Amino acid sequence: TWEDFKRVILDKYFPEDVRNKKEMEFLELKQGNMIVAKYATKFEELVRYFP
Repeated sequence: TWEDFKRVILDKYFPEDVRNKKEMEFLELKQGNMIVAKYATKFEELVRYFP
């Protein structure tokens, strides 16, 4: 299934420790003094770790 495929790909190319680090970055992401475009780019970069 698609879910199985995603899990296999994530496990192979994005080890759990990397995903945990990216999850923390995502949860702590704040716009602060970033322009909206830069914030959106960072958001999109991090959200791809959580399909």
